[in-house]
Amino acid sequence: MKEPREGGPHAAGAVLDALLARLGKPEQARLARLWQNWSMVMGPDIAPLAWPLGHRNTTLLVGGEDAMVMQELSMLAGEILERANAFMDAPFFTDVKVSLALGKNPLDSIAAVPETRRRPVPEAGPPPAGSRLAEMDPQSPVARCYARFAGKSPGVPVSPEDHSL
Repeated sequence: MKEPREGGPHAAGAVLDALLARLGKPEQARLARLWQNWSMVMGPDIAPLAWPLGHRNTTLLVGGEDAMVMQELSMLAGEILERANAFMDAPFFTDVKVSLALGKNPLDSIAAVPETRRRPVPEAGPPPAGSRLAEMDPQSPVARCYARFAGKSPGVPVSPEDHSL
């Protein structure tokens, strides 16, 4: 019979921190805590704009939604650097690199990107192939090519010379 565990279940974050500390990577544990507490560290004025994307050596990688936000984050780079290093209790980062967060999931969210951070998806897709065929001159080589692409009849017989398109 198995002996009962002492202390009950443990939080995954605490277990991960202990594991990384034992593996000799305490800075990785601190980084994981920074990503988890990003909104608290950056505050309500910066956190909605600056999304943590990771780090490369001593450079903190921050993403923004568009060019205007990137410009604003570039101006706030010193403040972002100061807040991140204060949370890390050491001058861990020396620089902040701001880039577009196109399709990248920020590290402060475990699930998919929240609704407020998603770009709107157009409702209607492209028109179906061949929908413009009726508007085209059936004698033109472009119309014949487009008809073949769409798998439709252009309304004109295809001659052997047309196979060289």
